[in-house]
Amino acid sequence: MTKDTKPVTPPLDGMLDLDEPEFEAPSVDEGPAPEWSGNELLQIDVKGKIWVRGGRFFDGRVVGKVGGEDGEAVIAMLADRFQALEDRWLLLEKDVSGIHNMVRHIKSLRSFIHWVEGAKAIGDFEALLEKASGELERIETQLATGRAAKEQLIDEAEKLADSNSWRSTADTEAELMERWKRAGAGGGDEDEILWQRFKTARSRFFDRRSEHGAEVRENRRTGQQAKEDLITQAEALNSSTDWGATFDAMQDLMEQWKRTPSAGRKTDDELWNRFRAAREPFFEARKKQFAENRRQQSRGARDQGRPRGRSQAPRDRGGSASPGARRSSNQGSLHASLAELVGPLRDMFPADRKKEEDD
Repeated sequence: MTKDTKPVTPPLDGMLDLDEPEFEAPSVDEGPAPEWSGNELLQIDVKGKIWVRGGRFFDGRVVGKVGGEDGEAVIAMLADRFQALEDRWLLLEKDVSGIHNMVRHIKSLRSFIHWVEGAKAIGDFEALLEKASGELERIETQLATGRAAKEQLIDEAEKLADSNSWRSTADTEAELMERWKRAGAGGGDEDEILWQRFKTARSRFFDRRSEHGAEVRENRRTGQQAKEDLITQAEALNSSTDWGATFDAMQDLMEQWKRTPSAGRKTDDELWNRFRAAREPFFEARKKQFAENRRQQSRGARDQGRPRGRSQAPRDRGGSASPGARRSSNQGSLHASLAELVGPLRDMFPADRKKEEDD
């Protein structure tokens, strides 16, 4: 371009908004593309048509025409157009580097590449398209990786949906959610579809856990109420002196207690302590009464074995009681001892009574 040549600024309206461009139809008289012998970016044929070199992304094409004295101005204009494309790429590249909506940027990249492939400009199209295509491929790969990761997470969540290991599965579900957040985007509508599948699988487990929790809470309420009733019954019986009937009733309460649903570990412990405390007075009083019965029976047995009057057992010639008398005396003491033991035991453990549970 000479000093007195004014640059021609092309109209760029619509180019930078990255809408799909409309290609200009090639002229029917474009003719065959020239042969390229070096690394030149353009050639001007004998008819004044300006050709840009093709490459991996597009074939060589005519981008303008020169004639007369406006040749340098036209070339400058076409070069300025390409510079505008490169400036646009710098902005787009910066925007893509910090993306949140990857699908929107994929659309922008595709529109940019489409525009560059048909732009009437002069420049290193191959290098510019290499950058844009590389960035597009990177993002598409990233989206594909995100989709694959989310598919895997959905598969894991679906396998856990019917688990009854409530605590460990809930921990695993929390871990899956953290991995989901790190998995990255899957791409527009695809992301929403994947999320709904993941959410459905998780909801199935958590809904079942909520139902189980409600059932457990209801069972605990039932168990607590039932144990409260058993405690009340035990408290009503604990002052009774009808040892046999009350003992059987206390044993029946214990059997009912064993069949009663849990009210929760902490509540169960508190209720059990109350139940034991309610039963304790009866068994303590019963124990004292039986001990008193044993003392009375032992005293009675001793009285029965004591000789009447002043008569003494015959003695042998050495002054001691005769063997027969000693045997009779020993048998009497043995009988008294047996009576002392058997009598209370008979009262404590009738044959038709259940064995008392060790409190």
